[in-house]
This record gives sequence, C-alpha cells and structure tokens, in this order.
Amino acid sequence: MSYEMPVIGRLIERHHQVGSTNDLVRVRARAGEQEGLVVTAEEQTTGRGRLGRGWAAPSGSSLLCSTLLRPTWLPPEAAFTLTMLAGVALCEATEHAAPELRAALKWPNDLLLPVSPAPDAPLRKAAGILSELAVADGQIAYVILGIGVNVTWSPSGMVDGRDLGMSATSLSAAVGRVIDRDMLLAALLARLDSRYRELRLGRRAALFDAWRARLTTLGHHVTVTTANGAVSGLAEDVTPDGALRLRQENGKTTTITAGDVSA
Repeated sequence: MSYEMPVIGRLIERHHQVGSTNDLVRVRARAGEQEGLVVTAEEQTTGRGRLGRGWAAPSGSSLLCSTLLRPTWLPPEAAFTLTMLAGVALCEATEHAAPELRAALKWPNDLLLPVSPAPDAPLRKAAGILSELAVADGQIAYVILGIGVNVTWSPSGMVDGRDLGMSATSLSAAVGRVIDRDMLLAALLARLDSRYRELRLGRRAALFDAWRARLTTLGHHVTVTTANGAVSGLAEDVTPDGALRLRQENGKTTTITAGDVSA
C-alpha cells in the first residue's frame, strides 16, 4: 500500500503572539517557501476578517492559522474554489471534533453553529475564512487560506457596528464542553489536505456540491451589503464560481460575487 505524505501541514510554524498569521505566510510566500506551510498563533494583534473587518480574541481562546498553497494548475478565475475547499474542510473538521454537531456555512464562507446544545438553538458565526490571492504572469503564484475559529470564547460587545453577542458563538458553547484546539487543528489540516488532493485531481464539481449543500443562505430572503450598496431578495442559488444568485421583488435576478449577508 502506497502512502503519500501530506502537502498541507508538512511544516507547521507556531507562534505565541503575531500581528497576523496571513501576513507572516505572505512574507514566507514571497521568499519562495513551498506550499503546505501552516502558521498558527495563540493571539493576533492585527488580525482581520473579510471586508476589512478586525478579528480579535483573547490569547489561547481560538484556533488561528494560515496555510500557503501554490495551485499553479488552477485558473485564476477559479480561485474562489479554494475558499469553498476551506469552508467544507472546516465543517468536516468541526464535526470530527464534535460529532454531535452539523456544521453549516453562511455564504460565502462563515462557519455557523448553534449557540448551545439546546434543541432548535439559533445558528451563529463561529469561524471565518480570509483567502488572499497573488497572481503573476497570468497564473496563481500563491493563495493564503486564513482561518479563525472561536473555540472556547464567545465574542460579545459592539465591533464595526455589529453586536457580536447576537451574531457570534464558539465551538465549545455549541456542544457544552471544552474542545481541544490541537485536536481541531489536526482534523482541519487532514481535511484541507484531503480536499486539496481531490481538487488537484480535477474534482471541482464534487467540491462545489459539498460546499453548496452546507449553505444555509439558500432559500431565504436576505439582504446583501455590497460595495455598491445593499440588495435584498430571495437567495435562489450559487454559481459554480461561487457567486450568489438573488431574485429581487421585481423579479430581476442579480448575481453577487462579494458581499455580507444578513437576514
């Protein structure tokens, strides 16, 4: 029986406090580091999420990691596939760490979990993904997959105009017990590596189906805040490249490639 060494996690660099794990990986990428490097931190002082939002958490309370990939075989226009990959792998790793959970995604890439083990508990954000892309000579030079998971700390307070107590939770709160971060990291790296190998073999359709099946956004009336303003309507479907198809009240269908969804 042959065994392939993992690509993702072949080198893990651990830090106590950093500005941003994504920034550290970018420095390594520009210096020529091979793909598969993972950088973790106990705390970030300048962490960030999508749309320029900040990401802060007490030291030791979250899983904070960034992974370097060099998928030169993937067309740049298909780069969002890697965000899909990260979302699906994160859901699968979460369910490995807490088998009683069913993890879901809010379009495009927020991990949603119940706020408690109680039946019918509402879903709240427990993790986010920040993918950063560099293109050179018409092909992907590198991609950084940054992932931040609230493991033992449920955020509260107002940040960027949002009441985190009404929108966020943690993995430990969802299951009512403390989840080990090292176990979650090991599961996450294993699932990222497995999904990345499948994608490299050309199984993009299977990955898209797995990502689409996790989206709780579909079938609901939502408002999407975009760079050009807010758009409301029924979230009908997503396209293979990850865009959200929204049907407005006037019957017009709008395709949105980036934005923030709210109910």
